[in-house]
Order: sequence, then C-alpha cells, then structure tokens
Amino acid sequence: MQKNLGVKDYQSMQILSAKPEKLILMLYDGAIRFIQQGIKAIEKNNIEVSHNNLVRSQDIMVELMASLNFEKGGELAANLFRIYEFMHYTLVQANVKKETEPLIRISDQLKRLRESWAQALKKEEIEKANGVTGQDEDPDSKPKSAKNIKLTG
Repeated sequence: MQKNLGVKDYQSMQILSAKPEKLILMLYDGAIRFIQQGIKAIEKNNIEVSHNNLVRSQDIMVELMASLNFEKGGELAANLFRIYEFMHYTLVQANVKKETEPLIRISDQLKRLRESWAQALKKEEIEKANGVTGQDEDPDSKPKSAKNIKLTG
C-alpha cells in the first residue's frame, strides 16, 4: 500500500508541474488507457470495472472540452469541441450498451488526435530552440488556417 502511495504522489507531481500543452497529451493518454481497460472488462463480462473505466474516459472528454479556448482557438477549438462532444456521446452509449466496437473506433480516433498534438508540440519546441518565435513575421504572410492554431488550452 505504501508503494502505491508513492506512485500516486509522483503522478500528482507530474500533473501539477506539467505545462498545459503536456497536460493535453496526458489527458489523451488517460482516455485511451481507460477505454482500453473498459474494452477488456467488457470482453471479460466485468460490468462494474468496464463502467468505472468508461466513466473515467467520459470525464476526460469533458475535461478536454472544458480546456478549449474559443477566443484563441477560433474555428479549430469549435471543431475540436464537436469532436470531443461526439466522442463523449459515443462513450456514454457504448457504456450503456456494453459494446466494444464504438470504443475501438473512439480509441483509434483519440490516438490520431494525440499523435497530431504531439507532432505540433514537437514542432513548436524545435521552433523555440531555433529561435523562431513568429514575432518577426508578417501575420498576413501566414496561411489563414495557421492564424487560428494555438497550442495552449
């Protein structure tokens, strides 16, 4: 039990000290993990464990929706909200019906979103390391879609 407390403390410190951009990756990872655990529990006919894991993944989807900054994110934030909302609805329905197929689809979609987010963060880190801040650029020279992309919140 004591060992488990140490792990929980470490995980709590990781979350509290993480940058907002990294927290999104952690939320994606958690949602994927809980969905996978829910699928396994459904396959084993363990209703309570599947329910608990799927509720946790639903909670993460709500957190992802709440983390969006519509002022800075514009159309991208609105589109992500709709995607998260659809995923949340699908998770709820799959939980009620104990169906694995929709869960597999949502997990795959989350993996793609996570990979896209990780690539965007990596690109931003490389640009910062190379001293590219975007401040010297003419804002009108960027493609219109790039103006709306913000990596925070």
